Amino acid sequence: MKKLVLFTALLLITVGGFVGYKLYKKPEKQQVKVLKTAKVQRGEVKNIINATAIVKTRVNAYLKIGTRATGKVEKMYIDIGDYVKKGQLIAIIDQREIRKNIEKVKYQIKKTKKKLEQIEKLYPLKIKEAEKNLQSAKAELQFAQWKFDREKKLLEEGFTTRESYEMALKELNVKKAKVKALSQTVERLKEEYKTEKEITEKEIKVLEKELEREKVRLSYTEIYSPIDGIVANVVARQGETLVAGLRAAELVSVLKPDKLEIQIFVDETDIGQVKPGQKVVYWVDAYPDKQFKGEITKIYPEPVVKQNIVYYLAIVPVNKDYARYLRPEMTVYTKIIAGIKKGVLVIPNSAVRFEEGKQYVFVVKENGKVEKRFIKTGWTDERYTEVVEGLKEGEVIAVKFIAPTKTKVFKN
Repeated sequence: MKKLVLFTALLLITVGGFVGYKLYKKPEKQQVKVLKTAKVQRGEVKNIINATAIVKTRVNAYLKIGTRATGKVEKMYIDIGDYVKKGQLIAIIDQREIRKNIEKVKYQIKKTKKKLEQIEKLYPLKIKEAEKNLQSAKAELQFAQWKFDREKKLLEEGFTTRESYEMALKELNVKKAKVKALSQTVERLKEEYKTEKEITEKEIKVLEKELEREKVRLSYTEIYSPIDGIVANVVARQGETLVAGLRAAELVSVLKPDKLEIQIFVDETDIGQVKPGQKVVYWVDAYPDKQFKGEITKIYPEPVVKQNIVYYLAIVPVNKDYARYLRPEMTVYTKIIAGIKKGVLVIPNSAVRFEEGKQYVFVVKENGKVEKRFIKTGWTDERYTEVVEGLKEGEVIAVKFIAPTKTKVFKN
């Protein structure tokens, strides 16, 4: 029994000593394990203001394209969302009746021109023949006049009869009448030639004007885009009938690519740092890997209140090349570059830690030891933090490490 009590006492003393050793042993100081370092260097840091925005259209952003033609839409070559170029064929209205009229007028022009050719060919021949006959008649008249003068003289001298004289006079009068008639024929043919030619030429001109009108009517049936842009709306579809009245029948609406803008909602606490001329980088959810760039051109003075927060709108015109990606009312995420500091001390953001409202970094000494050092910082952008106090250029800091205790990591 005494042996059992003694054994139990020894066991309790041993266990108690072990527990006491564990409880009161001074713990060893844990070390920071550095995985990656960087040097404190001079560089560039940007003052970036993050803000949400929206894509909006400016005044006269949409161009309505219509037609003065009445008829069925035979072909519609575009649809909503398509990108069209200036001069691109959009649609064709029924052309059958107009083309039939054009062919009819062309035939009439051809027929009338052939008539003019005949006039210009035949009338000069007729006039030439009439002038030839006139010359022959004048020669006969001249001979008849000579004969009459001879008979008259002979009659006065008593060497001819009265009957011969009367016959010579009659022949002379006949020749004079013939010359007069042929002269009138020549003049009539010339006047007729001139009149017929003028009438036919005028007829051709009238037909040619009618042909031009029909061609203009035909042009109304072929609808082309007057600008580069994006089809925002299609009013008439293929197969539908359009009736043009006092106003042109609308076919489609095209969004002008240079009439989009980004309206940035800048918080009232940041508006003092935002100015026209500042660069802006932005992107949308639809194209997360595509980055767009722009510049603030104006800031609206009128506030916008959303959920009891006051914002002011900063306007960034959209480059027309971006119009094929951006759509009105899209949500936009922006970074306004409110300022740039060059030649300042900077360190990677991953090196900065927080502790009770203060910022610190781990400095790696030449002997490999790690020192925890509190610093004062200035601007911070997506990559770097400006160091105002606490570090010198060339010092080595830990940017990736395993800390002995959980630390609060800086996040931009």
